[in-house]
Amino acid sequence: MKISEDMVNKHGLRFKESAVIFDENEPADQMYLILSGKVGIHKKVKEAFKLLIELKEGDMFGEMALVDRKPRSARAIAKTDVLLFAITESVFYNLIQTNPSFSLKMVKMLSSRLRETNQTIASLLKGDRKNIVTSALITFAQTRGEQEDGQYKVHLAAFMKWAILRVGLEHADLVSAINLLVKDKMVEQPKNDPSHIMIRDTFFKYTLDQ
Repeated sequence: MKISEDMVNKHGLRFKESAVIFDENEPADQMYLILSGKVGIHKKVKEAFKLLIELKEGDMFGEMALVDRKPRSARAIAKTDVLLFAITESVFYNLIQTNPSFSLKMVKMLSSRLRETNQTIASLLKGDRKNIVTSALITFAQTRGEQEDGQYKVHLAAFMKWAILRVGLEHADLVSAINLLVKDKMVEQPKNDPSHIMIRDTFFKYTLDQ
């Protein structure tokens, strides 16, 4: 897709380094092609924004808002001074219908973006695995645990099988997180019965206060 100087003058947008190009949940009516500079795409996780991907000259972003007509799903920030070319919805669909090379670029970009995003999400999950496993343990204990003297008794193998299907962590990550909980004395794994873990009522109160 060739961009003439006249087109840049008409549809070009400049942003200074660190400027917010668009924010998560904002309404959207255009996507962008990066003519120069770098842009970071960030997603809010709890109270902080995490970098999902960094884009460079020649990359496009913001296209999903035109495809599904929903608000922005992430925040875009100028990593450097950037020059962008804005593509409106009408121009976008015209290019899809009349420009095979543009359509192919879009398909390749979306496929690559999805793969990179999945890898990033997996990394984020692993980085926060202790909290994720804590939350999963609470749910499992309350629905499938056995109450004994003010504690919940959880069968470890049953929990692992259940959690693998629900929280997106692998077996090794679950084991590591549970070992951390045992080490921090948030849960107890009896030496005479290592196939179970015991969860005190205080565990639920502690996690709710975090």
